[in-house]
Amino acid sequence: MATITNPGGCSGRFKKRVLAPAALGLSCLLMTGAAAGQIDGKPAGVPFRTVFPISGPGTNWWRAEYDHPAGWFQTAWRKGAVEFGAAGVRMHLAPSAPADRVAIDDIQSDDGSLLEAGKTSKEFVSGQVQRRNWYGYGRYEVIMQAAAGKGLISAFYLYTGPHFGHSHEEITLEILGKNTGKAHFNRFRDGAPLEQPPWVDLGFDAAAAPRLYTIDWSEEAIIWSAGGTELFRLTGAEQVPRPPMKIYFDLWAGGEKQAHWSGVAPKDTSASALVQCASYTPPEGGTPSCSELMTAE
Repeated sequence: MATITNPGGCSGRFKKRVLAPAALGLSCLLMTGAAAGQIDGKPAGVPFRTVFPISGPGTNWWRAEYDHPAGWFQTAWRKGAVEFGAAGVRMHLAPSAPADRVAIDDIQSDDGSLLEAGKTSKEFVSGQVQRRNWYGYGRYEVIMQAAAGKGLISAFYLYTGPHFGHSHEEITLEILGKNTGKAHFNRFRDGAPLEQPPWVDLGFDAAAAPRLYTIDWSEEAIIWSAGGTELFRLTGAEQVPRPPMKIYFDLWAGGEKQAHWSGVAPKDTSASALVQCASYTPPEGGTPSCSELMTAE
């Protein structure tokens, strides 16, 4: 099993061949890159590695606070469902109180007062964390512990869509709580998903401990890996989503629309997922990544 070493501090058990003494200052975050510039007219993010037990969210991660406009999506995002602590960032999912539920039309026309009063149109409340700015080709890594349970989806993904003035472009890595020994991969190009998204054996239980997951995105291919092992590769420029996209991770509950895929989460479901590290390395490499913090036990 591989785990993040010394998640609570910068010294001691971090792999010294990776983090040289000069790198141990500045709280081990090693925020790298020059001025961001733009990608397709959007502000571009620089390479980064965020070790959440050390840094918390910093200024470049933010907690979502909204109800998804689609009626079939039954999880609301709330800041209070995201906890930054000594283990990392936890996303807590729980049922919303029936007394706090209102019509989705009321939420969509709300001036913010309903959200402030704790109202939602969804059956569940959970956490979503987003990275500011926009990103393109390169390597994306996360150290995540998924949630187990029927209907639960622990997700790490890149996304853009009509809300941002783009076509729907997306690359997803999802752990379905009904079988946390597998990972589900998909991509959307011009709004179209894969005809047969793969559901692949991981060789470990994703809910038992934090594990490393990687998305390598280039103009010609997407490669999904776990624990340093390649699990699925999609090739061909016509298959690959186009930049820019934003970085997300979250925990949500499947409903009737997802019954065939994730299963339906029982109405009393409570769960949490954990992320300890997230990083982006550009195609030319040379910047710190989450994988450098992992060591075999």
